[in-house]
Parts: sequence; structure tokens; C-alpha cells
Amino acid sequence: MVSDSKFTPLADFLKHSRAESITMDFTQIEEILQFQLCPSARKYYTYWVPTKTHYLPKICMEAGYKISKVDLKNSKVWFQRL
Repeated sequence: MVSDSKFTPLADFLKHSRAESITMDFTQIEEILQFQLCPSARKYYTYWVPTKTHYLPKICMEAGYKISKVDLKNSKVWFQRL
């Protein structure tokens, strides 16, 4: 479990949402987190795929949402309720 993470504010936001899907741009995510995403988040799709070292997607899943789509060109992420 990665609940004690710098991404906890995003998890809290998602946990309190009742929406089936949420679309956010990177700036909105950074506002919730209160820090800038690392450069690789803007360059590589794999940043948004849950792995042992990619905590943001894992914490989203713990909050009840999966990352269903990422548009790096337009800096947007789609979250879908699990």
C-alpha cells in the first residue's frame, strides 16, 4: 500500500469524488498535489502505468480510479472509476 505518499492529496481528491470518470490536465493535478510533476510525467506514457516504481497510478487505483487515458501532447489524464 502506498497511502503514505506525496500523492495522497490526489488520492483524497479521488476518494471524495462521486464521478464515474474525471478528466484533469497536469496543472490541475499539480494544484491538488501542491508540487510540479516530474519531467518524465510530461514526456513518457509509462509514468502513468502502475509499476513497482510508479506510485501515482497505484495510489489512484487505491482511491478507486484507474488511469484510462493519457494525452501527453495536451497534458491531460482521464480517470475511470474501478
